[in-house]
Amino acid sequence: MSADLSVGIIGAGPGGLALGILLARAGFRDFTIFDREDDVGGTWRINTYPGLACDVKSHLYSYSFDLNAHWSRLWSAQPEILEYFERCADKHGLRPHLKLRTEIRSARWEEDTQRWCLTAADGQRHRFNVVVSAVGLFTRPLLPDLVEEEPFTGTVMHSSRWDHSIPLEGARIAVLGTGSTASQLLPELTKVAAKVYSVQRSPTWILPKPDRHYTRRERWVFAHVPLAKKLSRPRLWLRSEANIAVIEHGSEKTQDFTAIALGLLEQSVADEELRRKLTPDHPMGCKRLVFSSDYLPALTRPNVEVLDSPARCLRARSLVTEDGTERDVDVVVCATGYAAADYLGELDVCGEGGATLREVWRDGAHAYLGMAVPGFPNFFMLYGPNTNVGSNSVIFMLEAQARYIVRALKYLRRKNKRYIAVGPAALGEFVAKVDRWMVGTVWTTQCSNYFRAANGRVVTQWPRSARTFWGMTRRFKPADFSFRAPDKPSR
Repeated sequence: MSADLSVGIIGAGPGGLALGILLARAGFRDFTIFDREDDVGGTWRINTYPGLACDVKSHLYSYSFDLNAHWSRLWSAQPEILEYFERCADKHGLRPHLKLRTEIRSARWEEDTQRWCLTAADGQRHRFNVVVSAVGLFTRPLLPDLVEEEPFTGTVMHSSRWDHSIPLEGARIAVLGTGSTASQLLPELTKVAAKVYSVQRSPTWILPKPDRHYTRRERWVFAHVPLAKKLSRPRLWLRSEANIAVIEHGSEKTQDFTAIALGLLEQSVADEELRRKLTPDHPMGCKRLVFSSDYLPALTRPNVEVLDSPARCLRARSLVTEDGTERDVDVVVCATGYAAADYLGELDVCGEGGATLREVWRDGAHAYLGMAVPGFPNFFMLYGPNTNVGSNSVIFMLEAQARYIVRALKYLRRKNKRYIAVGPAALGEFVAKVDRWMVGTVWTTQCSNYFRAANGRVVTQWPRSARTFWGMTRRFKPADFSFRAPDKPSR
């Protein structure tokens, strides 16, 4: 195959950028990265709420091929992470390949041309030999179904669409949710608001996050001793791998983490009744782990009240919970997460024979290695089904997938093929293996989380270590796919 194999990448977040960089390194020049925002960064550009930071340590939340010696702290905040991805786009020459402010609404496989047609929100169409969805897991915000018994005169906003024009100084603010987002933004809101209400459907386990700035000496060493930053990332990676046991229901690691969380709660909250409200009744790890050293102390401040009943409705200037509690509020912040189990966000994908991916996934999303689905040739995904790693960095997983896709495309180029489709048997074997591995994990307990599809199957989580996934993706397996040469029938 000639080197003109064209690739369309939907999403300029960490996954799309990684794939673009690796494609360029492999000699592919005809690729375009689309994004609906005005620059790169994905979720790190869209989300700008107060206190936003990563819950993976800085030196691990970076590409292995572009280690950053200039992180300012152990866990970096949103502006610094966004700056890192912007710099990667510049450094690796991706700017000419970007098509920003372009939202791709649909992808359709054209049988006659054996190409994908991408249709943007403005109606423009773009055709490629291969399409890769890098839209990510957290694309469609979930808003609670709050009935307005009276027209609410305040402001309601989702944390992922933060409105910085809304005055918060002296405001009465209700925060709906108790997950990672709430743990970051609530302490910041308590510094400026007159009153903050933490409205919880259920409390969550909180683990300490002993964040700090790197010292001047540490930063100098990272910048001037190349081996220092090269060793830091593997060390953090191995430490994260050791925590994989937390996903095993009742494991010793789970018990250790539970004891740490209970100790932090005891240390941070003196009031016995408040401790009761903040003690979860679900197993450690069945929901996303939350790391914060200032969330629990913030809940004890005099201008904070914890309401342990979910929000039910809004009135003119108040919020009412399920148990009838009513509080006057000016701003309602919905830190209520995303429809993570509904992959591809707003993107409609139509493959061979007119089948849509939503139809194929009506009983839950599934994909070979989280990347490919039978009937959708020349179509791959990054951060697809069952690739949300429970104990390590998603950047590692994204990079492993991007490298696999590049290997597949190099194989096409080398063998002069233009069609690649994963086989049903390969997908079936992979899904069966994932389901076997899922047995005994804490995610299969009776616990409300975003990991499950409507039929109860866990469709987001990877039930083994990041090392296992790397081992399964480090070599491309042609036997799991079918191929066609240009203008020739399938083998």
